[in-house]
Amino acid sequence: MKFDIRKKLVTLAVASAVSGGAMLMAAPAHAMNVSQNNVGQVLLFPYYTVKNGFDTLFSVTNTSDKTAVFKIRFREALNSREVRDFNVILSPYDVWNGVITASGDGAVVRTWDKTCTSPRLPGMVANADRAADGAKGEVAFTNSLLTDSAGSSLSRVQEGYFEVILMGVSDRDTATSTNTLEYNAKHVSNVPRDCATVDNLFLDVGTNLAYLDAPVNILKGHVTYINVASGKAIDAEPTAIENFQTGGNIVYAPGDVRPDLAYGDAVSTINFLDNGNVVSNVVVGSEDAVTNLLQASSVINEFATGGGNTSTSWVVTFPTKHHYTDGTVAAPFSATFTSVSCDDISVTLYNREEATEINVGETQFSPAPPEGSPATLCYEANVIDFNSSSVFGSGTNRLTIDTSAVGSSGWARLSFIEDDAAETGLNGMAGLPAIGFSAIMRDGTDATVNYGSSTEHTIVRGYIVD
Repeated sequence: MKFDIRKKLVTLAVASAVSGGAMLMAAPAHAMNVSQNNVGQVLLFPYYTVKNGFDTLFSVTNTSDKTAVFKIRFREALNSREVRDFNVILSPYDVWNGVITASGDGAVVRTWDKTCTSPRLPGMVANADRAADGAKGEVAFTNSLLTDSAGSSLSRVQEGYFEVILMGVSDRDTATSTNTLEYNAKHVSNVPRDCATVDNLFLDVGTNLAYLDAPVNILKGHVTYINVASGKAIDAEPTAIENFQTGGNIVYAPGDVRPDLAYGDAVSTINFLDNGNVVSNVVVGSEDAVTNLLQASSVINEFATGGGNTSTSWVVTFPTKHHYTDGTVAAPFSATFTSVSCDDISVTLYNREEATEINVGETQFSPAPPEGSPATLCYEANVIDFNSSSVFGSGTNRLTIDTSAVGSSGWARLSFIEDDAAETGLNGMAGLPAIGFSAIMRDGTDATVNYGSSTEHTIVRGYIVD
């Protein structure tokens, strides 16, 4: 695979000059975009793990006076195969929270929250009793869809990422009993009136819930990765997508694999800021629109290892990758998933003194790829550990970078190398749709003196010009 030097990654200003400014225009109303305010219709949580003593705690907040219905879907790390999904019904200003935790060789999602779900999570008891007895609901992750070449081991469900997709909203009065969804999902004395009645509505969404309005930008999320035994915790934020679906509701029954990121507007106008300029484009297919919004030619973040038992791990997740690699392959990715689906990367390291840099070659990575091959990221959710230290511990989807040539601390640029299979990029944009963060843990060897922090990746845009 070779990078075609005739195709150049250029800055926005050059792209605009070459294209006569076609990429630059006033931002249209209701364009799909990555939220600048961390609220939206879609929340993409970059990572979950229950490995090595970690739990993943998360919350989803309805910031509006509307009743909101969303789908939450958990995907494993290797090929984004679904391991569980269900519907959640948030009354106005409600918060729903839960935890993903280990269960034997697998994992479960568990909650003590009283918000209605469909189906109702096993373990929940009658509404009148829930506040008093603190009953929890939980459902196990499943390997039933792990039918690809990576195998069906239940351990695959212990690590991945998850997505929240708002399916519809309602302005109907929550105090009027004939408004069955809104009335019964509403909390009274801290408990919804009747979650069983709410659940029954999803037996026939076409009849019972067709009236729901199109999603609006009202959901906010948060996630914490916590290891209680060792006193470690890292916080992160999901990527929020605004104006994903504006034409009507996309409500589906629980047990239905729909909607996913292909169920936004069929034709979307997208916009984002780059170098202070608004880039706008019309994209057919919402999965392509989300891909373009997240597409980066490289990501930038810091690392620190060594002193004070400090370790760094980067999470790099491609939340739309399975739309292009599971069963077939299409740009911007370069390989069909067959146990792995690898894309070439290069890494440039900088230390903290005078910006000294080194281009990392294949001998810098562990395990080293074959001679003459670039380094690769081969999964949907990837964890990159620096100097053989890891915040999250061991796993299948790991890559290690040795920074000893520049020192134990600094920053790095991870670039996605374009190859022959994807030279045209996607809608004129180069790189891959990446989200994630750098997690740094300073371990004092005492559970009371550990310090964790995270920083979202900075992305660098690239444009392809003949």
